[in-house]
Amino acid sequence: MQEFADGTPMRGNLIPPGTGMKNLERRPHQIRQIFRAREMLTLAVLALSLFITYRLWDVAARSADQALQTTFEFKVREANIRIEQRLAIYQQMLRATVGLFHSADDVTRKEFQSFISSLSLPEMFPGVQGIGLSLIVPAADKDRHIAAVRAEGFPEYTITPEGARDIYTSIIYLEPFFGRNLRAFGYDMYSEPARRAAMDFARDAGSAALSAKVKLVQEGGSAIQNGFLMYLPLYRNGAPHTSLEQRRANIIGWVYAPFRVDDFMHGVSGEYADELDIEIFDDETINAESKMFDSNDALDATSNERVLKRVSFIQAANRTWTVVTAASPQFEMSLRSDRPQLILQSGISISLMISLLIWLFLDDRARALHAAQQAMQLALYDALTGLPNRKLLEERLGQALNKAKRGHSHVALLFIDLDKFKPVNDNFGHAYGDLLLKEVAKRLQNCMRESDTASRLGGDEFVVLLSDIEGRNGTALVAKKILDLLVLPYEISGHTFEISASIGATIYPEDGTDGKSLIRNADLAMYEAKNAGRATIRFAQRDTQHNSAVMHAANQP
Repeated sequence: MQEFADGTPMRGNLIPPGTGMKNLERRPHQIRQIFRAREMLTLAVLALSLFITYRLWDVAARSADQALQTTFEFKVREANIRIEQRLAIYQQMLRATVGLFHSADDVTRKEFQSFISSLSLPEMFPGVQGIGLSLIVPAADKDRHIAAVRAEGFPEYTITPEGARDIYTSIIYLEPFFGRNLRAFGYDMYSEPARRAAMDFARDAGSAALSAKVKLVQEGGSAIQNGFLMYLPLYRNGAPHTSLEQRRANIIGWVYAPFRVDDFMHGVSGEYADELDIEIFDDETINAESKMFDSNDALDATSNERVLKRVSFIQAANRTWTVVTAASPQFEMSLRSDRPQLILQSGISISLMISLLIWLFLDDRARALHAAQQAMQLALYDALTGLPNRKLLEERLGQALNKAKRGHSHVALLFIDLDKFKPVNDNFGHAYGDLLLKEVAKRLQNCMRESDTASRLGGDEFVVLLSDIEGRNGTALVAKKILDLLVLPYEISGHTFEISASIGATIYPEDGTDGKSLIRNADLAMYEAKNAGRATIRFAQRDTQHNSAVMHAANQP
């Protein structure tokens, strides 16, 4: 629906127009549709693009997480395998030492030292503090045993800790025999419950056994580490030890190896120091008391906040170690793929760019149509009142006449010229005159049917097209209604104006069979109304039509 210049909606003027008029009247709706489509399509494309971006990012992120998880799992398995392999190697080392004692009835200290030296413990077996022999000393043989060892050149040798016990054990061989290992010389490991439990298990099972977490007697000073010991039973040469009773009866001691856990794990965790936080717990209980090793005190591998974390169990001879491994932030950063972030950033950028291009395209299209609509509006409508101008009136009049010819109906024209309008312009200025013309246009519109057209030819002249009217009587009723409405006072910006109008009327086909003659005769009839005293209505007379025809013929070349 068209609007006046001040925004008031028009009524009427809806005679089915020609192709050009149809396009004109449909164009505002098309423009609104394009503007709506601009928002809806842009949002739809943006939403779809962002959804596709999210899906691609999600797939890439899942793939990156899976790759990170796979790499982490591989490193965890590799670290655990190295721990198991190291324990197995140390067990074989102890078996070789047991074989040394089985190869001879008496292995001297010198022979033991030479054998252990050939193993190159510091270079080949990192983490082990040494290899030793703990001999069982019956209480009855204690003094004789101490005297014999002292006679070898160790005058201060004794069995520690002191105290009366049914059975003593003593570390008599331990290589390398210097430094912190000297503190273990003569120590009775069987007197300490954790060590005794492992020694009993090794004796009864005839296999290797590990102690629980202990503090080695070698420890001293500030750099104290947790420790554990590995034992293999040593039975009397040639004596049977297939049954439990035989093993208990023929046990003479244990070949063992003490380990400082941090040193033991250095070769394992050192390679992953920047990637993994490895924590080892004795048995299957995870708490501070059972913790044997922590590769990174600044991190807590057991925390629920750690995303990449694995709890594993290693069967270390007779004991079960719980190994909790978590990825360090450096590990996650080094392996975290930038591809998901790149996809996300690129996808968002492309989505916004596509949406912007669609927005700009539709916006330009809508604005171009709007500009064309405005140009057409200026070409076919009066800029001040918003009423159809002469060009649009003539086209609609032609359409109405064609319809009337087919339907044998009537069409009427009312030519309206305002009375007493010039004094308004002269006394109050054109601004008030323009406001008054707008009010006149509104009143004309209020008198129109949907099929009628009220137009402004210019100045204070208006023409009303009445289609499918009931002859002279119907035309007179509409003209009277218009005149009665136009003569009412006008309240404009605090001023009251009283004007009137002179109206000339013509009817098709009585007063003309074409648009030009109908307009011309209505114009002449309007002048007759003015000459009759203004504020009145006059229909075209036959003599008026005759004079009009004569004047028209005289003007022809």
